[in-house]
Amino acid sequence: MKAAAILKKAFYSTWFLAFIPAVILFFLLETPGKKYDLRITEAGKGTARKFYYDLNSDGITEVISSGKGIPLYNILVQDNDMRVYDQWNFPDNIDLNLSDFFFGNYDHDIFSEIFIFTHKEDSLFINMNEFLQPDGTRLERIYITKLGYVNGDITSMVFPAGFYDLDMDGNDELYFTIQTGFDLEPRRAYSFNFKTRHLSTSEFTGMICLYPQLKDVDGDRKPEMFGTMNASGNYKTKPPFSDRSAWLMIFDENLRFEFPPVEFPGFPNQMHAGLLFSDTFRGFILSYYSTAVDTALFKSRVMLYSLQGDFLKGRLYEEFGLTTVCPITMLNNNRIYLLGNYLIEINQDLEIINKKESPFNSYFSIYNVDVNLDDDEEIILYSSDEEKMVVLNTSLDIIAEAPIKSEAPYLRFSHPLSKEIRHRVFMTTSSTGYFLELIKQDYYFLGYLIYPGIYFLIFFFIVVIRRINTLQIVRRENLKQRLITLQLQGIKSQLDPHFTFNTLNSVASLIYLEEREAAYDYLNKFTQLLRNMLNDADRIYRRIGEEVKFVTTYLELEKLRFGDKFNFEIKIGEGVTMTEEVPKLVLQTFAENAVKHGIMPNPDGGRVKISIERQNDYLRLIIEDNGIGRERSAGQSTSTGKGLKLTGEFYSILNEINKNPISHNIKDLYSESGEPAGTLVEVWVPVG
Repeated sequence: MKAAAILKKAFYSTWFLAFIPAVILFFLLETPGKKYDLRITEAGKGTARKFYYDLNSDGITEVISSGKGIPLYNILVQDNDMRVYDQWNFPDNIDLNLSDFFFGNYDHDIFSEIFIFTHKEDSLFINMNEFLQPDGTRLERIYITKLGYVNGDITSMVFPAGFYDLDMDGNDELYFTIQTGFDLEPRRAYSFNFKTRHLSTSEFTGMICLYPQLKDVDGDRKPEMFGTMNASGNYKTKPPFSDRSAWLMIFDENLRFEFPPVEFPGFPNQMHAGLLFSDTFRGFILSYYSTAVDTALFKSRVMLYSLQGDFLKGRLYEEFGLTTVCPITMLNNNRIYLLGNYLIEINQDLEIINKKESPFNSYFSIYNVDVNLDDDEEIILYSSDEEKMVVLNTSLDIIAEAPIKSEAPYLRFSHPLSKEIRHRVFMTTSSTGYFLELIKQDYYFLGYLIYPGIYFLIFFFIVVIRRINTLQIVRRENLKQRLITLQLQGIKSQLDPHFTFNTLNSVASLIYLEEREAAYDYLNKFTQLLRNMLNDADRIYRRIGEEVKFVTTYLELEKLRFGDKFNFEIKIGEGVTMTEEVPKLVLQTFAENAVKHGIMPNPDGGRVKISIERQNDYLRLIIEDNGIGRERSAGQSTSTGKGLKLTGEFYSILNEINKNPISHNIKDLYSESGEPAGTLVEVWVPVG
């Protein structure tokens, strides 16, 4: 019992009561102290698209930008002080929607080359320039293939995958894919030999391969190519590997299939492939997302496939709580992320090992970038709809975020390096550049003081509430005691000795005159009045019907005493149910005053008229007499007015408790000649 009492006391203590809402708020609040602050600085707007890259391996990046001059497109190379090395002009079109410029080192020297695809109408060309090497290689307008071309617009996109020395001559071939909308051609994988100018292609497929990766999948030191497969259903003829399905396609270094492509029927859909290898597993992880009406055909899911194209296991999106497309995001080749309406990390058994709420309610793009230059990539999420960028660590914690408004949803990142600047990331959209910096906050941990601050704020709030509640309880108890005191005083005032003695004398006179029935009736009414007063001694309110009955009994007793000298009338208006609650003695107090001080001093007697009416949420009680009036009564009566004083104080206390007040008004009545002609009392009692 003692332990239970201690536990109960602890449970109801202010310290414990403050702890519960504080903990709930802790979970709802974002992490208050962030180790880094993401600073985004605009680096200028224009028609050029910029990128930083070290073209001569000296540890200092050059600034490479593409743009449109008059009349030619160009690529400009500058140093970090924006001094010009050279400008490369093109007679053909540079279309960043077709392909951005990119970099490589196909001949494995210290000088990197700039590559770019250009087009003239529907003809695609590859261009290469080894800018900073004296007498470096420069190739221009090497024809590749015909592009999709509809109503004067290019409908194709070129995706570079990487470089590999296929013929072992010391010079790499460039691997890339071309995807085209609305046309059958070109939808292939390609490799191009810059020495022989030879173009190799995969067999024709109707499939669209986006964002290809060139990686050694099986450990034979030869790369395989794979990517995101998009089933758009753009044409009705049925080529091999139709785009009315998604396909798992893995190309070897010779652009032949590693295994027969695996079909995922239904369109539109997307299938993202990633390479997963660890000490115990090496294979492919796929994220398949369908937006087709017929979802029963093949539901959205995550799957594992072997290097030979065999299905190993899978889990539906809905098992993860995912409802939006989630490309496979990989870090360090073995950390797997599904980033959509939830941020989820899974293991190679497709089990959730970390799950966080998404910071966005709209579509966002995903980038792996080493933002703080610690040789480990962070995850950047960007929503153009919500105009916000978020940086996540590998545990999916938000380490920094910042608002940014970009005219394009897709971003490109590079690292400007010089002797002075080695801690910034450059981000470019279609024509605007930004510098991104993660600024370390040395005192970020002070933000965590918000937790004890919230706790103590809630603690003091509860203390104040309890104090106010205690004061209200004390006030209510004081009012209650005052009401009890007034009730007792009211009962005492009701038992008027003159009234009691006169009543008993009247009964004795009737008995003496042997009018037994009248005496019995008189005494019965008197005892009934006393019984009602005693039974209702602890009540503050009673029904108006009970109040009417009580005052009727009282007035009947006075009628028995004074005979024809006194009459009374009680009138109940429409809408009065007689169940409305009113303060006890609300009628009797004023009726008694009317009889004692208005009617009885009048030699001619008089009458008392009581009316009860319902007006909206109030009862209007009217007690009217045609006695001598208050002015004459004051000169004749020895009354102290204690009854009315108690009544006024009683109503005043009730009004402190009630929402709507009780009010009463006493009005003197006069005859046409100006003589006092009685008194009228109005009492308004809220009953709504």
